[in-house]
Amino acid sequence: MSPDTLQLSWRARLCRWAAAGVAAWAAVVAGCGGGVGVGGTGAYASGPVTGFGSIFVNGIEFEDRNAQVEDESGASRSRDALRLGMLVEVESGPIGGTSSAPTATATRIRFASELVGPVQSVDLAGSSLTVLGQTVLVASGRTAFDASYTEGLASVALGGNVEVYGFYGLNGRLIATRIEPRGGTLAAFKLRGAVSGLDLGARTFRLGALTLDYDGVVPPTGLRDGLIVRVTIATTAVGGRWKVLTFEDGVRRLPDRGDARLRGTITAFATTRSFSINGQPVDASTATLENESGIALGARVEAEGAASGGVLRATRVKVDDGGAEVGELRGTIEASFPALQTFVLRGVRVTYGVNTEFQDGSAADLNVGREVEARGVLSADGTRLLATRIRIR
Repeated sequence: MSPDTLQLSWRARLCRWAAAGVAAWAAVVAGCGGGVGVGGTGAYASGPVTGFGSIFVNGIEFEDRNAQVEDESGASRSRDALRLGMLVEVESGPIGGTSSAPTATATRIRFASELVGPVQSVDLAGSSLTVLGQTVLVASGRTAFDASYTEGLASVALGGNVEVYGFYGLNGRLIATRIEPRGGTLAAFKLRGAVSGLDLGARTFRLGALTLDYDGVVPPTGLRDGLIVRVTIATTAVGGRWKVLTFEDGVRRLPDRGDARLRGTITAFATTRSFSINGQPVDASTATLENESGIALGARVEAEGAASGGVLRATRVKVDDGGAEVGELRGTIEASFPALQTFVLRGVRVTYGVNTEFQDGSAADLNVGREVEARGVLSADGTRLLATRIRIR
């Protein structure tokens, strides 16, 4: 991530429009189904992890002590597997707390990356890299790097395998929220994206610059150009084609929830009142729109409302202002480097200075084993949290 940082940061004619035959919107709400309900009980949030202490997602602090944590395959994982910038889906009880500090108790947390494969090029000037034929953009103050990448993008080695979490923007480019290394020998590579160049006869299609061969593999229902899919592929191409090993729909259906919040990019767009975020359909027909002119294909937005029938019936949609993301970390200091005005908390380097506000203590208290809370922004290179406030506990 970079100096802009980890900001933490809303119901119901969609199906009726689709039924009426609004062609442009039909593609967005395919599979809408269901009626216009207010959603199920509890809450749901989808977005990047922006803090720990419990876990912070979309501005909500979720108590995760008893939550079931799983990866995209459904395998159980430890809470310790969660990292800053990972894209997660959180299912929880009702959201309480206050409007400025909402809280909830998570029951399930699921994380999934977009891309696993070798780095083919690194463009420091353009703040991007190419992985498996996919262009990955590094956003200043918004892309978090694993601690092993001490200099951020400059530390990423050609040929090394990486795992990338993020959102898809215009022209299929992936806007990274987290990049971390993948060591050892991989049995398969992985990627998610929108199908293009589909050839039903040859049973091939493209994801980014990669040509994939799915002969012998059953594709998702309704395979077509523009469909978002998730695949694993062989680690070696044959004749310029990469063999698909597993093949599935790349968008999970929204669960029915009375309170649902999405954060990401607009991946399909009909009007400012009907679009998709990260492939998930949004009906904003009765929503309050903040900065409506900025709601467009590829824009980063936040939406909240109720989810039913696989559709978010938004009450509020807000365009990401592009400013610094705010992150918050709570826990025990794992390492301390006073001379560098730095300590490590939840695997993240935290840097402080003359502009850092201390509460209930001072820099002299930042010793290994001490419980602290640190709030700040991600450094421009995505390697540190620049603390604006530290509370000694």
